Amino acid sequence: MANKCIGCNNCGHTGWSRDRGNFIITIVLAFFFLLPAVVYEIWRRTGLGVCENCGSNLVKPSHSCTSNKPSDVGDLIILGVLGVVGAVVVMFLYALADIAINSYKNRNAPPQEITQQDYEASCMLNGIEYYQSIKQHPITNNGELVLDKVQAACKGSKDGKYKAP
Repeated sequence: MANKCIGCNNCGHTGWSRDRGNFIITIVLAFFFLLPAVVYEIWRRTGLGVCENCGSNLVKPSHSCTSNKPSDVGDLIILGVLGVVGAVVVMFLYALADIAINSYKNRNAPPQEITQQDYEASCMLNGIEYYQSIKQHPITNNGELVLDKVQAACKGSKDGKYKAP
């Protein structure tokens, strides 16, 4: 992890190191791809870091620093939050793409043909609703079962409509 006391072989500076790479790259990666962001952040924080004066990675450990440097816990919290936000954004974009693809497929699909069974089912539903509306369900006034009567009337229906007697 950076924030180590180093001596720079390039410029001769002795002081605290900083992380390699750029935190903005970590943010962009976390926003779109969580796993590469984690790998990149691990790479940034391994080793001695780079010289805070000239940015060179030609550094060696030193024991000349007198104060303690604060940790980078805040950066890790920001990285975690951005990773979660990035995952939500990716799932949202995937859902939008899925909706767009499915609506395009359905728009170009040939219209489905209505079968004889569909007509008969629609007729049966209309017939049952008719007998419920006149308060003769499940048995008619003359003692017949409504389902049997409706089923017989709807057999071979060509339009799906129930013709009341």
